[in-house]
Amino acid sequence: MNTSGKGDKAYAKRLGSRIFSEANDLKRTPDALAAELGWNIEDVQRIIDGEADIESSKALLMQMTEVYPVSLSALWLDPDDTDDGVVIMSAAESAKTGRVFDRKDRNGNLSPYYEYRDTAMSRLAPYRPEWILELRHVGDSDPYNPDVAFNHGHLMHQLTFFIGEVNFYWISDGKRHCREMNTGDSALITPFVPHSFTSRSPDINQRGLIVAVTYGGPVRQAAASLSHLTFEQMDAAAGDMRDEASTFRARIERYRNNESLSVSGLAKRLEESGIPAMRAAGLSEADVLPNAEELTLLGAALAIKPGDLWYVPMTEEDEVAITHLADSEHRPFPDTNAPFCELSELARTPHQPGQRGFNVRLMGGVLDTSRTGFQHQLHEYLYNHGAEAIELLWGNGRRAVLGPGDSAYVRPMVEHWFEGPAGACIAMSRISGELVDDVFDEFATFATDGRSRALAETKRWF
Repeated sequence: MNTSGKGDKAYAKRLGSRIFSEANDLKRTPDALAAELGWNIEDVQRIIDGEADIESSKALLMQMTEVYPVSLSALWLDPDDTDDGVVIMSAAESAKTGRVFDRKDRNGNLSPYYEYRDTAMSRLAPYRPEWILELRHVGDSDPYNPDVAFNHGHLMHQLTFFIGEVNFYWISDGKRHCREMNTGDSALITPFVPHSFTSRSPDINQRGLIVAVTYGGPVRQAAASLSHLTFEQMDAAAGDMRDEASTFRARIERYRNNESLSVSGLAKRLEESGIPAMRAAGLSEADVLPNAEELTLLGAALAIKPGDLWYVPMTEEDEVAITHLADSEHRPFPDTNAPFCELSELARTPHQPGQRGFNVRLMGGVLDTSRTGFQHQLHEYLYNHGAEAIELLWGNGRRAVLGPGDSAYVRPMVEHWFEGPAGACIAMSRISGELVDDVFDEFATFATDGRSRALAETKRWF
């Protein structure tokens, strides 16, 4: 945990800046804050400047949530538990977290089904990656095999990376499915799709396993607000991406309600923009789908971007996306005359643009870190699923060995490289977390001469 020395000072600065920003939004100067909360102004100023101890900063922050209508989640910043942007967990450390869970077999008796182990995590990361050993062996690929015990699905999205001979099962639209998976294959599972995994290998020492990278999306991040809605309200406001008409109707109604605009009121605006009356009525009722020109006019009528009404329908393949390594394109990285690895894309869908994954295969040789490394705005998880040790290099000359079964987390925008023997492999999963496109799009609209203050407030603005 990086909260001592240099880490403590950086954390104090971050907390002070966050407190100052919230005080700004509350239209409180440091003097007003001190007076209303009963603090000495010198102590408050030291906290804002990042010069106070962490406990004092936390105490002021907590008191602000008690006195002002500000939620703790709006103020709180987690300390950085990384080592200059990286967390590493060894296979031995993972093994210490092992726990076995039973599920019923064909006879209704409980027997070992999975062994779970933690892998590299950070409080800064949006995922919960688990090493899962399949303890139940099956002799076929029948999705209705009575020895297969399904879960109930979960709120988290799940990118599954397969190692060894594993059967993957899922239920979609009431029908059970099974796919034989092998090392390097992957699957992206939509929330609340029931699923299960078994091993095809009869050798107890060669059981297949998976690395399940589960992560929450915007729905999970909005849990506090969603807790005040009913299911019926949320369901009606969202629609169903599997049904084009349902999705368009939900979006039109959301934006109309936000404007307190009736169906006839929207139809009138569309007529005034040149759309014939019957067509305008159909669009306003969401009984018909718009063409490209009508989408633009609808956006103008509702004062939104046309893209806010546009969407990509969800297909059955999107609900559970599967990629086999044998069918994947392999491309060099970097795509210059001196690549250090080869990338094969893991399972993905257009509905999860902030999720990207790769099977990384090293090409061997001596690495030149003056050349392009991996650097992006996503949170990255790494798992060495091969038999060879790999060296992870990052930042300003940092290096660490990732042995077989070791895992790592890399913070967004930390440049990193891999070095190791030709053929060494590592699974890589990237997740946006809260750094979704809307964040970057909003930041891009900020005044250019003041936008740096969005990351760390430095001025009283009122």
